Amino acid sequence: MVQTLARREMSLEAPRTTTTAAVRTQGAIGAGISIREVVKRYGAFVAADRISLDIEPGEFITLLGPSGSGKTTLLNLLAGFQSLDGGQILVDGRPIQNVPVHRRGFGMVFQSYALFPNMTVAQNVGFPMRMARIDRETTDRRVAETLEMMRLSDHAGKLPAQMSGGQQQRVAIARAIVMRPRVVLMDEPLSALDRRLRESIQIELRELHQAIGSTILFVTHDQSEALTMSDRIAVMDAGHIVQVARPAEIYRRPQSRFVAGFVGESNLIDAQVLGRNGRVLTLRTPGGHVFEAESRHGVSADSATVLIRPERIAIHAAPAPATLPATVTSALFLGEVLRIEVVLDDGQRLLIRCPDIAGRDLPEVGTQVHVGWGAADSWVLS
Repeated sequence: MVQTLARREMSLEAPRTTTTAAVRTQGAIGAGISIREVVKRYGAFVAADRISLDIEPGEFITLLGPSGSGKTTLLNLLAGFQSLDGGQILVDGRPIQNVPVHRRGFGMVFQSYALFPNMTVAQNVGFPMRMARIDRETTDRRVAETLEMMRLSDHAGKLPAQMSGGQQQRVAIARAIVMRPRVVLMDEPLSALDRRLRESIQIELRELHQAIGSTILFVTHDQSEALTMSDRIAVMDAGHIVQVARPAEIYRRPQSRFVAGFVGESNLIDAQVLGRNGRVLTLRTPGGHVFEAESRHGVSADSATVLIRPERIAIHAAPAPATLPATVTSALFLGEVLRIEVVLDDGQRLLIRCPDIAGRDLPEVGTQVHVGWGAADSWVLS
């Protein structure tokens, strides 16, 4: 377990508090954050519209949303790069809106690496400690520990220009965590990396979070990043947080059509409500197909929108109970999965994703198939 600094220079440092289950290490140092009715305006445009969010100590939470949704604005307000027009932000119960950026003691990782080109890797990582006037022995030890955590020990003497983009981003992350800050803010740090490298660093970030226990606020528009790394995801749209939940909850049981469409690929079916038995609704499509779907919320209307994820639809070559005839309109081989689009007799289009298994051939366009799903595979949006 990495030890915390004996000497603390950051103004927001406080004695450790008891952490929640979100933190998986006994040495967690993360701070609790409370965002209360926060407002930020740019002229007539409201970038953050009375946003409230509580972040647990040591939690990894992701702000996920499209461009212009307000996620980077909220991160900048927390960092202190922008001022509030209303509301309050508290860290461990203490308001920080009047605390200067350099006194907040947060680690920051930007989309651009922002490394000093004339400094070695070790010098870049150790820069915050030198600015805080931490003694040389402690600095050298902490830099060595952090480089080892980020798998950079063999590159300590290199200049940034001598390293790949992925290695430079690891250096930027190492610099952000070397002081073991209670809060680390990350603004789309992986967006410039290729897919394979991005996926690798996602896993490393998750392991890093479990090791140091800082509270991490991560901003991205990439749903896979959010689903892979987060304890919870806050989905944002037009300056509002529209849903906050654990990744599986966001994906499987979104609260709105926007969340269902933004997080993952979706099949959305508008259907007539025929009846309800506990959490299960009986519905009928415009084409007359009667099926069941789960619902957490009461549905008082006569109609509802039902979400069915592409991987939850079964496809059969021959008729089977509770299936519908369909015609294949597109079929793509994506390696580990097959991506198939079909159209039902009533014109409803469905996307299906199924694993590539032995004996399963990619159907040809125009092939007649049968598709079906169960109540547990579908979800009624509120």
